[in-house]
Amino acid sequence: MKTKYWWLIGILGLALFLRWWHLEDWFHFTMDEELIAWRAWGLFELRRPFLIGGISPLQIHLPPYFYYWSSLLLWPFKFDPVGWGFWAGLFSLITIWLLYKLSRNLIAPLLYSVSLTTVMFDRHYWPLFFNPLFTLLTLWSLKKKQSFVLILTLTAAVTADPSNLVLVIFVLLSNFRLFLKKAWIGAVIFLVPLLLFDLRHQWQNLSGVSRLFGQLGANEPNWGGLLLLPQSLARFWYTAQTNLIEVYSYCIPFAQARLSGINIWLLLAAVITIILAVWRQREIKLLLLSYFVGLSVFGLLGFSLFDHYLTGLMPVWAMVTAAVIKHLPKKLAWLLVGVFVAVNLFEFSRVDNPYGLEHKKDLIKWANLYLIGSDWELQSESKCHRENGLRYLFELSGNPPVQSFMDPNFSWLYPTMPSDEPVDKTLLTSDRPLVGNEEVVARESFGAMGAYILRP
Repeated sequence: MKTKYWWLIGILGLALFLRWWHLEDWFHFTMDEELIAWRAWGLFELRRPFLIGGISPLQIHLPPYFYYWSSLLLWPFKFDPVGWGFWAGLFSLITIWLLYKLSRNLIAPLLYSVSLTTVMFDRHYWPLFFNPLFTLLTLWSLKKKQSFVLILTLTAAVTADPSNLVLVIFVLLSNFRLFLKKAWIGAVIFLVPLLLFDLRHQWQNLSGVSRLFGQLGANEPNWGGLLLLPQSLARFWYTAQTNLIEVYSYCIPFAQARLSGINIWLLLAAVITIILAVWRQREIKLLLLSYFVGLSVFGLLGFSLFDHYLTGLMPVWAMVTAAVIKHLPKKLAWLLVGVFVAVNLFEFSRVDNPYGLEHKKDLIKWANLYLIGSDWELQSESKCHRENGLRYLFELSGNPPVQSFMDPNFSWLYPTMPSDEPVDKTLLTSDRPLVGNEEVVARESFGAMGAYILRP
């Protein structure tokens, strides 16, 4: 027994190393994360509390709990986004420990710890980060018949991201009576801040439901999402995609590339494994059915579907994979585990993020040498990524621009509103060659980002 726990400690140590290595260099900080950071900074620095959280595809805002939680996590780090990466590594250990308790073996935690797909998702702190932990807590609550923990988990999950509604479907299919015991608590927690907001703002948030119904049928159904389940699960075993900006991106070309490059034999193996798991285990069958229903409904409504919506299935897929391996001859089983670990660690050694947080901080330090003391504007000419996150980081540096390409999105969160007056200089960021007649004061490259100081 003691030997087993030493192995578990070793697995947890390896998992933490993989999630903290090159922490700032690889940390992903773009528009979604920047919005949460603005709310956190505004809460403490500007004393601006809030009653609603992020907007959902259902056209209504979610309760603010995830934003408040994220604000508390960021506060000890003086609102430097890298703090979220630190916490993400620690929370991942809780996920892996709970995976060990539920699977009752070391293979599932080991597979989850080193899978490049799970490592990359575990390093990305945003509303979907906690999905694997929410899934495991849901399974544990059902197993132990803990209705209070179950309702709190489901409430936290859905308030973080509506993709977790699949967990509600799963619980309703698994144990309807256990759900009903404390469902009213979840309803009160979920609805109170939203009702308070709507009472103060003429029911603006609730009116989003009417906008949703008005858009029904406006988009073509997205039937490609039905293949998302085996495609995403196959990537748990192996992915050759190591550019983090492409892994995390919403840009359709990158999202499609993540799934189109999957080996056909891995995809076939994933399909067969899903069929076997559904055939043998009731919980797995109901959980996969819930995800399939969720993907079908969202696809039918024409919403875009992405693989990161399925991150909650990754620890369950680790358990399924471990169960298959344990039924193999011992030598073959250890060979497969060894190959899995070696291949994923090799791919990990190739990871890069050309738009990582460290590159953005270096760009800001360089730009401030030329921009301090002037009225300047921040602009971008990039295709997909647009160097989001820079406006917030310049605020932290103490030298914010008076105008920015992000003003239409975030100006309501600034301490002072943007100016309409002419500027002295422009910082242009771009991932393409510079075209224009402006005087170039200085230029430099940071990862994939080109930075130009221009004088009008």
